[in-house]
Amino acid sequence: MLTELNNHKTSFFICPEDSCTGCTACMNVCSHAAISFIPDEEGFLHPSVDKGRCVNCGLCKSVCPVNTPVSRYLPEEVYSGWSNDGQVRLCSSSGGAFSAIAISILNQRGIVFGCTLNADLEAVHVGIERVEDLYRLQGSKYVQSRVEDSYKLAKQNLKTGRKVLFSGTPCQIAGLRSYLHKNYDNLCTVDIICHGVPSPKIFNDYKRHIAKKKRLRIENIQFRCKKYSWIFFSMSVNGYTEKGSARVEYIGNYYNDPYIRGFLRDNFLRPSCYSCQYCNIRRCSDFTIADWWGYQAEPGELSDFEKKGVSLIMCNSAKAVDMFTEIKQSMVLRQRTIEEAKRTNLSLSRPFAKPCTRDLFWKDYKTLSFDTMVSKYMYPERLTPSVYIWAKLPNTKIRRFLITFFVRCENLLRKLKCSFLIPHIHY
Repeated sequence: MLTELNNHKTSFFICPEDSCTGCTACMNVCSHAAISFIPDEEGFLHPSVDKGRCVNCGLCKSVCPVNTPVSRYLPEEVYSGWSNDGQVRLCSSSGGAFSAIAISILNQRGIVFGCTLNADLEAVHVGIERVEDLYRLQGSKYVQSRVEDSYKLAKQNLKTGRKVLFSGTPCQIAGLRSYLHKNYDNLCTVDIICHGVPSPKIFNDYKRHIAKKKRLRIENIQFRCKKYSWIFFSMSVNGYTEKGSARVEYIGNYYNDPYIRGFLRDNFLRPSCYSCQYCNIRRCSDFTIADWWGYQAEPGELSDFEKKGVSLIMCNSAKAVDMFTEIKQSMVLRQRTIEEAKRTNLSLSRPFAKPCTRDLFWKDYKTLSFDTMVSKYMYPERLTPSVYIWAKLPNTKIRRFLITFFVRCENLLRKLKCSFLIPHIHY
């Protein structure tokens, strides 16, 4: 796939192409600036080595986490919970666990690295030094980010003794740790339980698709808008009309937004994601965070979690356990087991399988319009009545009665092997 890109470069081999995660550890460690990252035909960045600059030291190969895996931790403590600060919770994708950890570091005059959307709405890693700037890093970004020089900046700060928090996907944290090549007491790392990283190329085409469809100039995007629900989150795109006279907001539900549907159908994840070595309970970061899907409220507990969100927090190292002792004061928590956590996220057990439609998806992508691709691969879900009611109606006694009734009917039909009789509704 990258042969054409490397015609003017050397054929120097760093790691197998389909195993490369794009972490950029190899580029950052190269003191001769011989490595650059170039997008392939699917939009994923891969290393390309300039033979005029390369001195064949082999450092890029040795630092690559694919070739030299980093050490892992087994979680020492597991929690479900959320921030005491309602605004922090609403601005977060789940319950605000990342914000609680980040605020702890920032209050100690540390620096926090994480993913944001830049002025061109591209996912990049940046560092922030003020709590007021935390909003830039809050919320999931369902697209692979560019680490750029964040590894180097993190190292510079670590060397001065400053506390550093670095957040990202597990492969990005593995890349950082391999690049640093030593443990720092003043470094804290946070990874996410990752479904896989979608193609930036698809994301760019999606933005153009929405801008054209809604006739707007996009100003910002929120991948996990909780305006109506945390469980059935939405894709929110905000901007101005083409003439700039009025604000426009597009909200695409979890079940009908083309980008979310395409992402969850796994057709445009990075190839390495289908065999990800980090999809298990052995973690490479101090903390692991995610959503606690399937959360069940305790007796007397408010059910506002359906809209506001619940975090899963795994303290994987002794450092994380020590840090979390203070952070606990700012959160409502329930201690859990790793087995309970595994039931909430499939990616704690295995990566998502490569779908049989992926190759055809990319073959079609070369010739079909984005609108046609949406109709063929990113179409809305058809829902059973019970799920439709759950997604559409507010949490009332009537909703709970209707859901119970339809679930029993659907289960009975399945038991009678008559599931084909279950009606489906287009969301």
